[in-house]
Amino acid sequence: MSEPHETSSPSSESERPAPAGSSAVAQRLLLLRLFLLILAAAAVLVAVVIAVRDRSEGGSGVRYACPMHPEVRATAPGSCPICQMALEPVGRAPGGKGHAGMAMPDMTAVDNVRKHKIIDFVRVRSLLPNLREIRGAARVDDDHQISAVLYNDQIDALAPDEPGTFVPTASPQTAIAVTRIGDPAVRWDRSTSVIRFRVDAAPAAAGALPSGEVGWLKLASKSRAVIGVPVSSVLQSPEGPYVLAWKPGGQFEKRPIEIGETFSRQGFAVVLSGLRASDRVVSRATFFLDADRRLGGNAFAADSMPSAMPGAAPGGTTP
Repeated sequence: MSEPHETSSPSSESERPAPAGSSAVAQRLLLLRLFLLILAAAAVLVAVVIAVRDRSEGGSGVRYACPMHPEVRATAPGSCPICQMALEPVGRAPGGKGHAGMAMPDMTAVDNVRKHKIIDFVRVRSLLPNLREIRGAARVDDDHQISAVLYNDQIDALAPDEPGTFVPTASPQTAIAVTRIGDPAVRWDRSTSVIRFRVDAAPAAAGALPSGEVGWLKLASKSRAVIGVPVSSVLQSPEGPYVLAWKPGGQFEKRPIEIGETFSRQGFAVVLSGLRASDRVVSRATFFLDADRRLGGNAFAADSMPSAMPGAAPGGTTP
């Protein structure tokens, strides 16, 4: 008989030698965990440093910032070296309490306003004689005098005996000399008024003008300074025109205004009341910001529009 052949039992998985690459993977995982721990510790350290710095800065008192250039800050009131505007308070007073009676601007909103350039200044503008002639719709009254409708800012620039020319629509080659009568102006609508002129011709010639004849009254252009606001800033309501005016603290308010002549080509409207030079108003995306205000957006103050503008006549359209 042949002797049985000896067979060896296979080794278990635990007894097999580990692959050569497994130890390298373990080392990499350990290094990665160590790196993440170092990053976390560094973040905590940076947060502590920032907190300590902000506390030391806040303890020095109320800080001030330029509403147009938030990077300009100071520990005391002053003016911005870039735009010369007065610095507005921001931050907290010592002790962690807000400074009594002082606005706390939302500097994020202020920075967005500055970045998107949605506000503009109300400016004093010089109207040159060659910018536009002064003219208005006119008609012959029953007493054969001339009534003309002009913008209120144009009327303010006229002399009590201002000379002019009436040109009938039916005969545009005819020019009839007229002189302003000293009667007070009568309000026509929110921007215009009616003033009267006498005909500087013989009574017979003046009587030849039929009552109800319409035409144009032309006056000499005049140099004058006016306060102008961008046309895109003006919004309309049943109570009259208004703008969204910038308030300290990064807010806007509804401000009623009275406007005169509008220079569409030059992009501005003459403001007769409601604003001063150097005031700031919304000049871009005005409709959308006003809609946000109407819906109760936090960036706007409550309405300040009165029920009616003093001295405004109801209805009427600008000729």
